[in-house]
Amino acid sequence: MTATNHGLFGALIAISLQKYPAVAITMAPFSHFLLDAIPHYADLNMSLKSKKFFRILYSDMALAVVSTLTVAWFWPEIALLVVVCAFLAASPDLMWLYYEYIKPTPRDKRDKIAHFHAWIQWSQTKSGKYVEYIWFLLLFPSLIFFGYVA
Repeated sequence: MTATNHGLFGALIAISLQKYPAVAITMAPFSHFLLDAIPHYADLNMSLKSKKFFRILYSDMALAVVSTLTVAWFWPEIALLVVVCAFLAASPDLMWLYYEYIKPTPRDKRDKIAHFHAWIQWSQTKSGKYVEYIWFLLLFPSLIFFGYVA
């Protein structure tokens, strides 16, 4: 899943568990793995050092920040919790940047969490972008609407 969709799911967790912020903060990073089990977008032939990857990464990061801050604006009483949970829900993907840039490591030498993280993503395809679009188009407006009427 994209960072945007992970973040929006983290925001949903924050909103749903706003009376239990410690639980929300704990659940947010685990939600990442739940979403990664859903078929989603990936171009497995794309290098993590390619210009295309960075264009996608920067676009996704920008959309993640804008969508998270927009949702937080509609939920002002828990805005900080929304932002924190959104970040935590997307954060497990930072391990891939670590293994690619900070400590380049062959796939078979990575830790158990990285192996699990790769294994759980059983369906990453280019056509997974449609799942990503639907997820975003359902979740983002819903979080705003319910924040507006609450």
